[in-house]
Amino acid sequence: MIFINWDQIDSIIKDEKPSSVLIVGPDGLITALLKIQEHLESMGIEAYISGDPSYGSCDLQIEKAFNVHADLIFNVGHRIGLERIGNVRFIETEYVFNDETLKRLIELLLDYLASNKIEGKAGLYTLSNYYSTYIKIREMLKDRIELAPVGKYETLLQGQVLGCNFYSAFTGSASYNILLGESLFHAIGLRLSTERRTLMMDPHAIEITDVEDEAAKALRSSFARIGLAMRAERMGLIIGEKEGQVNIKKAEFIDRELRRLGVRTVRIVMNEITPEKVNKFERIEAFVEVACPRIPMNVEGFRMPLLSYPEALALIKLKRGMKVENPFRGAVWF
Repeated sequence: MIFINWDQIDSIIKDEKPSSVLIVGPDGLITALLKIQEHLESMGIEAYISGDPSYGSCDLQIEKAFNVHADLIFNVGHRIGLERIGNVRFIETEYVFNDETLKRLIELLLDYLASNKIEGKAGLYTLSNYYSTYIKIREMLKDRIELAPVGKYETLLQGQVLGCNFYSAFTGSASYNILLGESLFHAIGLRLSTERRTLMMDPHAIEITDVEDEAAKALRSSFARIGLAMRAERMGLIIGEKEGQVNIKKAEFIDRELRRLGVRTVRIVMNEITPEKVNKFERIEAFVEVACPRIPMNVEGFRMPLLSYPEALALIKLKRGMKVENPFRGAVWF
């Protein structure tokens, strides 16, 4: 079941009195977006739903709101430690589970830890859509396993991780990680960034998954892309247009370093970085995108190697004869 914080929405409407609102969110929460649209329309507020998915708090769709003259943007499903950015309001939307489900999940976790002889302090982390459940799980586990302290990035919730930010896992003394949620990508990212064994605790399927094999596969794929890009004499440098993904300075740095190494570069500006768009540049032998590290890891169909920012840094080091073991080691990937 999905919980929508209607009190938060009503409070925003009461305080700010918008005449129109743009509602954005991921594809998986379309039903929630429609419910919010109906609620706003019942209050006499003109509501628009974005037909383009929002991929996170870095994808605010401010220009779209401007185009339809919306006073506010409701970003659904991407809650962070800030209530607002400009005219964007982050609406609290979470999956909720009954206590029986959580008890079963915890017993499954404890059995898994015992049968696999996993010991030491556990670093427990989550995504925003599970945050209330995360608080409950921490309380239910505190007397049964040893939990490591977790960090708080300035703009995130304590214990929250993003697809490019794993800072929460870098301030404690954990021996292994547990990610509460169903996102394999985030669990793989947690494993690669911390280089600690990582379990995914999925409350939907009521499953515990060790992501070691998937993380190793992702790392091999990464080095394969980097290896192919090593041969490129001409590379495309893709700069994202989404508000939190522009990263001009990083693009300029990669551009400058590649040119010093004798690589010709072409700067490309793109909103949605898809295989269909990238593959049109047939004369370019490899690409670097500085928008989002998820794209090369999650999206298939690019004919030429596409590198993220951490992979581009690894490419530059390798071209200089330096050793690289894991491009993704570190608290943040941007």
